[in-house]
Amino acid sequence: MKNKLLTLWVQIRDLYLYIFHKAIIVNGYVDDRTWWGVHHRNWGDELNYYLIKEITGRPVIFYQNFILAKILKLKNYMCIGTMLDANNCSNEQTIVWGSGVSGLERSFTHPAKVLAVRGPKTKEFCNRYGVSCPEIYGDPALLLPLVYKPKGTPPSTLPRREGTLFETRNSKLETKRYRIGIIPHVVDLHHPVIGEIREKYADEILIIDLAHYKKWTDIIDHICSCEKILSSSLHGIIVSDAYQIPNCWITLSKKAIIGHFKFLDYFSSVNRIIKDWVVIKTTDDIFQATVSCASKEVINIIQRDLLKTAPFDIQIPINYNIDGDN
Repeated sequence: MKNKLLTLWVQIRDLYLYIFHKAIIVNGYVDDRTWWGVHHRNWGDELNYYLIKEITGRPVIFYQNFILAKILKLKNYMCIGTMLDANNCSNEQTIVWGSGVSGLERSFTHPAKVLAVRGPKTKEFCNRYGVSCPEIYGDPALLLPLVYKPKGTPPSTLPRREGTLFETRNSKLETKRYRIGIIPHVVDLHHPVIGEIREKYADEILIIDLAHYKKWTDIIDHICSCEKILSSSLHGIIVSDAYQIPNCWITLSKKAIIGHFKFLDYFSSVNRIIKDWVVIKTTDDIFQATVSCASKEVINIIQRDLLKTAPFDIQIPINYNIDGDN
């Protein structure tokens, strides 16, 4: 009975938000079947909820859980995540803006339109399957620095718009607190190396958990509190690049290596020549890992392209200089 009531509540809530508040219907792996907000399971996927609300000022509801969206074949958007070739996700009403593919050979429904994709490998995949795809690349998570300045960073040089979501939230300049930040994939949270770090190196290595957090911005604050980031989560890499934190792609176990294609897809979009992960077997491997970062110039170009191709109104001027040199 409780589950039925919750399902009914979600349908009433989503219908109300869609009709009266122009809610954006997003296609994504996010569980919003709650009385309020979303269940925290994977921060990277949940950026679909938090980031899109920030850049549009509109509510976000999810196609997978909104029954009427499927029945009435409502327009929906696919933005962050490996969704485009996922089973039962893309549909004839889907507009793609930044999503990517897994690279697996499987059937999927061609979307209504593709405005941008995660990287060149996704474009190649789309072309092979007869899906028209422009040469506009970038994961929308790269827009995060335009909407949130983490604790410990200098004031923004972007144009301030009083009374909007884009005002600088923190201006206190602090030094890095941790030598290294480790972002394990959610399947690796209990890996023995992670346990050893928590026991022996808690003062200099921060374990950043993408499945359990309070505020969504806490993850960004954690990443930016570290001198460098080692991540087996793709969005750990993407957000580190966005905030110019040197980083390294790692793997702790075979459980998390199924997404090899999506990492290479992203790296090719930001001109990072990385062909494989660094295997972490001991804590020594962590201290010896070599890090790098996408250039600020490349990130700025991607941000501009994503803003120009956005399928909904963005509450931020598109024609300003992202570097702040006005």
